[in-house]
Parts: sequence; structure tokens; C-alpha cells
Amino acid sequence: MQVSSPLPGLGDLPQAARRALGTLLADLGGAAEARECDELAAAGWIRQGGALDPSRALLLATDIGGTKAQTALCDLDGTVLAETKAPTSEAGGLALIDQILSQRDLLLTETGSGPSRIAAAGIGLPASIHPATGRLHRGPNIDDLETHDLVHLFGDALRVPVAVENDVNMAALGESWRGAPPRGDCSVFIAIGTGIGMGTVVRGELLRGASGAAGEVAALPIGADPFDRATFRNGALESAISSAALLEDYRARGGTAEGTLKDLFALGPDPAFAAVIDRLATLVAQAILSICSILDPGRVVLGGSVGSRPELLALLEEKLALCMPEPPECRISTLGNRAGVVGAARAARLRLAQTLS
Repeated sequence: MQVSSPLPGLGDLPQAARRALGTLLADLGGAAEARECDELAAAGWIRQGGALDPSRALLLATDIGGTKAQTALCDLDGTVLAETKAPTSEAGGLALIDQILSQRDLLLTETGSGPSRIAAAGIGLPASIHPATGRLHRGPNIDDLETHDLVHLFGDALRVPVAVENDVNMAALGESWRGAPPRGDCSVFIAIGTGIGMGTVVRGELLRGASGAAGEVAALPIGADPFDRATFRNGALESAISSAALLEDYRARGGTAEGTLKDLFALGPDPAFAAVIDRLATLVAQAILSICSILDPGRVVLGGSVGSRPELLALLEEKLALCMPEPPECRISTLGNRAGVVGAARAARLRLAQTLS
């Protein structure tokens, strides 16, 4: 089922004006004809001079992770107007729909807006989404969604055009749109925390791959034996550098401090933890070397609870200088934990543009 936006006035635009609005929303350039500009201005979509009015509509942006569900209402430029977070529902994948609806209603109440102000929605999930079928390709935490076309499923529930993408893809899209300006045609976003994932943006568009699994760097044959069946589910690299694996490594090295990785980073000098982070930097450097040999990104952006640590970045730059003649620029995400929702807003805006073309 193709869901059209309920936004008042959008369906009344003449076809030529709709196409012109779609071009504006997709940032494709080109000037609208004078008549189309007049029609879009009369409907409140553009300001004097022809620029899009970002306050004309709202975008619903949701970033679902393994532990938290973060939803924001954004304007058309990706500015977060209201935001809420909660632990991800433990009831299973289909329960995420109710959680998103609940968070949406909370934000609408907070901003004094009605549901009809939302023009489109973007949803990031901790899974690969098949670009042709809209179904989960790899989603270990949301098993009961595997048989559904998620674009239709969420679209039917929200009653607006919906984009559904991998959560790290969303963060990559957000960072390239409203974070650090891209360098060159290609940039990658690597999230390191509970696990590891990557999103790639090429000339402003996501690189998804044949089954939506482009960027599944967790499966790189680094840090563990890729032929060991114990690594099949989460991948060899992730089995070596997940939060759980790093804590296990710390104990094996004689570390005695208690707590999470965040707690260990806050400690003073600890030889066991320093050795763990040094090994982590070595493995991530090997991963980036592999990524660069295929994609040649102009910039590598790091995010996630571990990836955003300055200590890791400093070590990583040292390691890359030892294994690459010209390492890419590496930097920590400027959007931080909002990268996913800003990317979801971008995906929602592009989805809305598609419906108008």
C-alpha cells in the first residue's frame, strides 16, 4: 500500500508544483518556473527568493537501538524541535509500533501540534533492510518483524510516507547532512559500542548493497576466526570488540575494576584497560584499512559510546599512520547521539520528495 501524506494542501498542488517541491526537498537543484514558485509560495512551502520554508511541515524521526528508542520531531531542515527517549520495548518487534506512536503523541502534545502537521517519517532499526522487499535481512534483536514489509507496516500505522533504514546508515546520513561537511564523494560512519556497524554515503546517497547489508563490518575476518561457527551470528570483528568482549578481555588481563566500559574509561591509569583499548585501536585500524581499500572514503566519522571516545581516536590515528601511507581523516561525530534521528529526518524528507515526483 502506498501511503500519501495527509498534510493539508499538499494534495491540492498542481502536478508541476508538486514535482518542483519534490526537487527542492531532494536538494536536486534547478529553478522552478515563476508559476510554480507562486503556487508553492501561496501554499506556504517557499519563502521570498524561492528557498524552502522549513517550518511548513514536521518530520517524525525515530532511532531504535538495542537498548533505547529515541524519537524527535524535526522541521524540514532537520532541526530537532522536541525529543524523547525511553528503553526499547522488551515486548518484541511489533510492539515498537505502539512505542513509536506513543512517543509521537507525546511530542505532538509537547509542541502543540496536530498529527496532520507530520509530512513523513524516518525510522532507523538495528538491522539490515532489504532495499527491494523492505524486509529485515539481519536483525537479531527484532525477530518478529522478519516477515513484514517494514515500509508498508510502519506506513500503515503512521499514515504518512515512511523510510526505514539500518540505524547506522541513518547516522551516516545525518552526519553527512548536518554534521561535518563531507570530504570528497564518499564518507563512512562507524559506530562502536555494544557492537560495530558502518554506514556509507556516496554523493549524498546511502550505499545499501544488493540485500541492504553494505557496511556490515561486524563480519570482517579480523580479530577472530571467521570459520568458527560461534562468530557467524554477530561476525568475527564484532565478537572481538563488542562491549562484552572488551570487558572479558579486561578481566583476562587481570583487570579488577567493576562497572561498564564507560566506568572503566573514567578510571585513572589502569594497565589492563590501556592494553584492551590499544588492541581495540589496532583492530579498528585494520578494519579501516580494509574499508579504505574498497571504498576510499574522504572521511571516517566515529560514533557510538566507545567510538566517540577521544582516547580511542588518538590511538587509532597512531595505528593508521603505521599501516597506511595516506590515512583518511578520522573524526568524532559532531551530532553525537542525535546523528541517528537527524539522519532519520533526512530519510523522511527524501521519502516525501519521492512521493511528489
